[in-house]
Amino acid sequence: MSAIDPKQAEQEELVAEWLRATPGFFERYADLFNEIRIKHPHEDRAISLQERQMTVLRTQNQELNRRLSEMLHFGSRNDKTQQSLVAWLMRLMKANNKSDVEEAISTGLAEVFEVDAAQLLSPNSAFSPWVGTPLCGSAKELAAASVDLLASQTKIEPEWQSMVAIGLPLGKSIGINQSPAVLLLASKDETRFTADMGAFYLRQIAELSAAALDRIQAYETTAG
Repeated sequence: MSAIDPKQAEQEELVAEWLRATPGFFERYADLFNEIRIKHPHEDRAISLQERQMTVLRTQNQELNRRLSEMLHFGSRNDKTQQSLVAWLMRLMKANNKSDVEEAISTGLAEVFEVDAAQLLSPNSAFSPWVGTPLCGSAKELAAASVDLLASQTKIEPEWQSMVAIGLPLGKSIGINQSPAVLLLASKDETRFTADMGAFYLRQIAELSAAALDRIQAYETTAG
């Protein structure tokens, strides 16, 4: 775009200020809306002021509709996820041995989050940072050291495009200091888990899962 002459810019600003101060001008000269031609914002042709305004309004409406659709989509998805989490929690509470609890955690959460894989990894002190701050994001954006740590515990499938690794604070609910286990969720969808995804639900899920495993451990210890 060529630079505007300072004198011309000053004159244009005076015209703009006058139009702002004279709101009835276009009411008295309504034909100017069709007579004045300006460049189309997206095409190589001239259009009237009226057409330009309609284009702006149409674009704004499309953006509003897009945002509304997103809100409805995420609202519906959140409602579904919340209902699924309640059902998962009921399943977790009914599990009465370690195998059933582990199955409820992995298979149950795979259904809740609609992911391609869900695994419980054995306790490891190296997982400690993921208790307070779950590892979460696109597979290609995760730190190589973190991916290598996961790969040392399980096979990382090449089709997994996003992952979340949640540290489970084992022993916390029964007063025993233990290394955390990890719940690994993986999806073929790169956008399923993102770095800026809220960790509130993830930490709650981790604490509930750990508490269920602690309950079984305490029961088996007492029974033994």
